[in-house]
Amino acid sequence: MSAEQLPASVDSNPARQTRRTADILVDVLADSGVDVIFGLPGGTIAPIFDALLDRPEIRVVTTKHEAGAMFAAAGYARTTGKLGVVLVTSGPGVTNAMTGLASAWCDGIPLLLLAGEVPRKVYGKGALQEGSSYNLDILKMTSSVSKLSIEAFEPNAAPGMLRRAIATAMSGRRGPVVVTVPIDVSGAAIAESDITVDVATRFRIPDSALLRAKDALIGPRTVIFAGSGCRQGSGPQRLREVAERLQCPVMTTPKGKGVFPEDHPLSLGVYGFGGHPSALDYANEGIDSMLAIGTSLGDLATNGWSAKLKPAQNLVHVDIDVSRIGRSYAATQAIAAPAEEFLAQILEVLPEPTHRGWYGVRTFTDASEVGDGPEGFVSPQRAIWEIQRSLGRDAAFTVDSGEHFLWATHYLRIHHPDAFFVMTGLGSMGTSIGAAMGIQMACPKRPVAAICGDGCFAMSATEIATAVEARIPIHVFVINDRRLGMVEMGNTAIYGRTPGYEIPTIDVPKLAESLGARALVAEHTFDILRLPLYDVHDRRPVVIDVRIDRAVKMPKHGRFEALGNAAGRRLREVK
Repeated sequence: MSAEQLPASVDSNPARQTRRTADILVDVLADSGVDVIFGLPGGTIAPIFDALLDRPEIRVVTTKHEAGAMFAAAGYARTTGKLGVVLVTSGPGVTNAMTGLASAWCDGIPLLLLAGEVPRKVYGKGALQEGSSYNLDILKMTSSVSKLSIEAFEPNAAPGMLRRAIATAMSGRRGPVVVTVPIDVSGAAIAESDITVDVATRFRIPDSALLRAKDALIGPRTVIFAGSGCRQGSGPQRLREVAERLQCPVMTTPKGKGVFPEDHPLSLGVYGFGGHPSALDYANEGIDSMLAIGTSLGDLATNGWSAKLKPAQNLVHVDIDVSRIGRSYAATQAIAAPAEEFLAQILEVLPEPTHRGWYGVRTFTDASEVGDGPEGFVSPQRAIWEIQRSLGRDAAFTVDSGEHFLWATHYLRIHHPDAFFVMTGLGSMGTSIGAAMGIQMACPKRPVAAICGDGCFAMSATEIATAVEARIPIHVFVINDRRLGMVEMGNTAIYGRTPGYEIPTIDVPKLAESLGARALVAEHTFDILRLPLYDVHDRRPVVIDVRIDRAVKMPKHGRFEALGNAAGRRLREVK
């Protein structure tokens, strides 16, 4: 920190110091239930990090990159329902966090990005890492991917502004907020004051709307299509009760996987990217009425907006954000409300069931009976099956973006609503390791595994060192096909050819060991089941290099067909 950046209002003698804005901002965080913070230090955010030394009840985890901090906070927030908090410095600290911020915005995850800023008196002078409106304009940059982006521009106003930001992140459709604090503000001495800020969005569902929804959903070819918006609060329990009252099948979006237990007789599994033939076949046979709840019916959820998903008679679409209703399919009835609230209220008007339905999840193959592939390596579906068998029924999984996403979504069988985490809103690579750390910190006694490809591992492997230093014993399964498999598969499906995107030079075990983790290798059927994944005397993370057979393919997927058709139309237009 340069001498110019030191706030003149802070006495250098600790015995004579009064409380700084930074100390009171940390009080606000603690009062809001924050007990874990992720981030990276720097000059302009130093007062906040210093103030945290006086609050040992808040654990601070220093990551290796700001994106890793954002994804860790996202995993923690989604699992606990609390606010995820990230501290970064100005300028590059914020720009490095942008992908995580945008991902949280797309997926509706409540995060606070608390960033330092250079002193106000040097704004516009080109100070090192300046992010003010005269230089980068961090606030403008982040405003399009956050619910609120503000600068705490005066010391006495800063605590109230932080409370407002936290309340905004946690209300309505949850999402990220950004607060920047110049170092001369965070370091200034201020008087404490009692500040109450309450930002809340309240929803009222008229009785007439509930009765119309009930009438629309009682019928022989009705299906519930549940998204991740059903995950909050009592949503999963209420979803199960509504399905059992209607005795109609339930399919979930990929992001919503697990909100309805996949061993339940009414489960059809996942529809969309990586989905199950049980869900696809039900839709292909025709849907009369559908309750789409907690989902925006986006690309990955709908197989590229398949026409097969459009019901013949009634589409009741429930989402907390009314702007997401009607984007993809015209609803016959649109209800803006939290999923758990709608489900609880419609239960009061649904009749008792008159029959018993039985459906069940079907996969393309029985992974337990699959062995090594033609190239002599373990088949990916078998690897996923062995991973879940090794970690147990209650394990939680984070899944990255890539071809392994298809295998994990399809072959993991998820029974708990908090056991599957994927960020599909933006589809960023490199999310799973950070998210797994956040989930493991939220659930220290639970097995937590990140499933990522070798390309995703290359992007985020340094966070393994974070897990080592913080003693976060996650399992990282690198589904290693020595290439960017999803890109090659997509290009081949759409264009009939592809460049080679090989990743031949990464030695996953050596890299993992150099970062301080235990490293294991699995190449063949039964290898994962035989590996010593647990060591009660070793709290380090373990990285498993799972070398899968590249010749084994997932059956042709609807989304690639839709993209191929669009590309073909565009090519004809150009010609």
